[in-house]
Amino acid sequence: MTRKVFAYAVGFVVAPKRTLGKLAEDPLAMWVGFWWALLFLLAYSVTVLVFWLLGHQPVSQGWLTIPPDRWYLVHTFTTIPVGLAGFFSYAGLLHLLCRSVGGKGSFEVTFAAEMYCVIVPCVVLMLLLEMLVAPVAIALGMKSVPWPYWVEVLRTFVLPFLWIFALSVLSLRAIHGTHPLAGFVFTLLALVPTGMIIAVFIR
Repeated sequence: MTRKVFAYAVGFVVAPKRTLGKLAEDPLAMWVGFWWALLFLLAYSVTVLVFWLLGHQPVSQGWLTIPPDRWYLVHTFTTIPVGLAGFFSYAGLLHLLCRSVGGKGSFEVTFAAEMYCVIVPCVVLMLLLEMLVAPVAIALGMKSVPWPYWVEVLRTFVLPFLWIFALSVLSLRAIHGTHPLAGFVFTLLALVPTGMIIAVFIR
């Protein structure tokens, strides 16, 4: 199962259309997507635990009344349940929106495909750098990332979302036959409540 999970991840980078076809026919698609999401959240939990051990604090105060010096410690234990709640709500809403316009795909395949559509860009553009670069920068006493601010904006806000939308539109077209414009709008609508859930906890 682990080998299959990562094989699909690589496939979504190098050949997403062909990989979607394979995933749609996989009887274990739901489990593949679930384990991919769980591994991502587990890796992020370990990353923020390292942040806390190094004494790092969030750059902005969250909506929860958690002291900044304990934020990442709490975040270590909330990442997985909050992340899963966000992922399931996102895939569920997206599935319902597609079915409302005649989509025929199953929730299981929709969920699995969307986990890769969302998480692959986040791993490549965000998680890997936060796991490999951020701890070193924090340990060296750096208060900001070692690259220009505009690069950070591209890395965290622009490129990931462009990639997510491109993959999601392709995914919904392949699974539900959804028109690209409808796929874009549905993805946007589904990301809003999910983003609100995650934004409460993640900094």
